[in-house]
Amino acid sequence: LDKEGKQVTKCDVHLIYDQNPAISTPNHVEVTLFAKGATIRAHKNNDDMYATIDEVSDTIKRKLRKYKERIIDTHRQGKAEAQGVTEEEISMFEEFNTEVMEEMKKSDIVDVPAPDMSSIQTKTFSMEPISLEEAVLCLEYIDHDFYVFKNKDKGNKVQCVYNRNAGGVGLIEPE
Repeated sequence: LDKEGKQVTKCDVHLIYDQNPAISTPNHVEVTLFAKGATIRAHKNNDDMYATIDEVSDTIKRKLRKYKERIIDTHRQGKAEAQGVTEEEISMFEEFNTEVMEEMKKSDIVDVPAPDMSSIQTKTFSMEPISLEEAVLCLEYIDHDFYVFKNKDKGNKVQCVYNRNAGGVGLIEPE
C-alpha cells in the first residue's frame, strides 16, 4: 500500500478453496481496495490458485490505473476532487500508470473499457422509511438483485439489501 500513495487506504484479500469435487474451478480470489472516493474490486475463479492470483492482480492493476488516471485528470483541471493530492503523488501515479501500460503491451492484456455514460437511465420513486425486514420482503417482490430503502430503525439512513451469490441476503450500510 505504501507504493500506491495515500489514496489507497485499505486492501482486503480473500483466497478461497472449495473442496467440492463438482466445482470445476475451486480456487476463488477476491481483492477489494478502498481508496479515497472509490472502492476497487476484482474476483476470479480458476483451477490453479497461482493463476487465479495473477489474473486478479492484472485486473486490479488495470482498474487502479484507471482510477489514478481520473485523479491525474481532475488534478490537472483543478477540480475539488483532487484537493490534497500532492505533485509527488501525481508523479508516482504517472510512473505507476506507465509501468502498467508497458506490462499490458508485453502481455497483450486488454484494458478495462471506459463506462458508457450515454446509457444511464434515471428512475425516480417515492421512498417511505421501512424496516429491514420489510426491505427484505420488498426484495423478494421485485425482479432485481438489490433493493434501496430508508431504514426507519436507523434514523432513515439509506441502505441497500441484495441477493448474495452464495445465497441469502446482504446489507450495505454507508458509513
